[in-house]
Amino acid sequence: MNLHDRLDDLAGEMAGTDLAGLRQRVDRTSRRLRTRRTLAASAAGVAVAVALTGGAALLKVRHEDTRPDVVPAVSATPSRPPSAPPSSPSSAPPSPAAAIPGALSFLTLKAGRPIELHRYAGGTLQTVNFGTATGKDMYATPSPDGTRLAINTSPDRDRIAPGDLVVATSGGARHVVAKDVRWDGGNTVVWTPDGSALVAGGVRYDVATGAAHPLPDRPQYLAYSPSGVTTAYLFQGNDLKVSTEGAGATRTVPVTGLDECERTAGCPTSVQAVSDSGLLVALGNVNSDPSHVYGTVVVYNTVKRMRLQLGAFEHVWFRPDGGLVVVTATEVKVLDQALKVTHTYPLPAHDPEAVMFYRA
Repeated sequence: MNLHDRLDDLAGEMAGTDLAGLRQRVDRTSRRLRTRRTLAASAAGVAVAVALTGGAALLKVRHEDTRPDVVPAVSATPSRPPSAPPSSPSSAPPSPAAAIPGALSFLTLKAGRPIELHRYAGGTLQTVNFGTATGKDMYATPSPDGTRLAINTSPDRDRIAPGDLVVATSGGARHVVAKDVRWDGGNTVVWTPDGSALVAGGVRYDVATGAAHPLPDRPQYLAYSPSGVTTAYLFQGNDLKVSTEGAGATRTVPVTGLDECERTAGCPTSVQAVSDSGLLVALGNVNSDPSHVYGTVVVYNTVKRMRLQLGAFEHVWFRPDGGLVVVTATEVKVLDQALKVTHTYPLPAHDPEAVMFYRA
């Protein structure tokens, strides 16, 4: 069959065919094939981009145009690597006062007024009322758990007369532990770490029985370390004594050469706190009258015989982890062993006449 005859046959076969519809079907098939080829090529490009960017690729598909001849837009944009965390600040932002580690307490003791202990511990504020203060109440200190109060009393404040040593419980109930107990200066009462005994006037008293045991050196301004393994106290003159369990003999530490020794009536020897290692002591000014000295003026290295540079502060206490708690006029700072500030808290509002205590 020649070409002319073949064309005549094809023309006959196509005589009943809808040529316009056939053209449309061919065009649609062509567009679908073109779309598939384009998508395949785009996918291959994305795969390469993903491989080059370590798997960080972002695919954005535009859905607003759904016509079959519109190829969805595809982009491969690497995501930004995560930024490095900021370096640790020397002073953390202030946190709620109740979050202060340990127990920070404020005690008001004024004749005729309620004896209230405001204690920030365990993330909560606890307020304990120990009754009403009498005119004979000279000095008070809370027990380690904050549930009891040891009070030095005196029948004659002006004559600095020794008086009763009493323990008060919540609500104001009192019982006398001992009589004729000194309360002047560094002789004021101190709790032992386990809360079972009191030390006042150089004598240790059992809280339950009142049994008395005089201590060597009749220590004044006795302080126990956070874990109770070390004690420090004023021995005599400008000398302190520091003793750590299992560390051998008690060390005598002279406190001389400090600026305060020249500016005040004497060297700062009122021990306020001591670290577990016995290396550091917090000292208040020398006692020059019958009242008890509160507050810290210097933190002293008992081995290097030098002060620590901590800036301005009013109180300093030690923590079992070797760190410090430093109280300024407006803040409470927690320092680590390297003396770097790890946390800063606002100093809680309190009665200006309240005495501050801290338990790690």
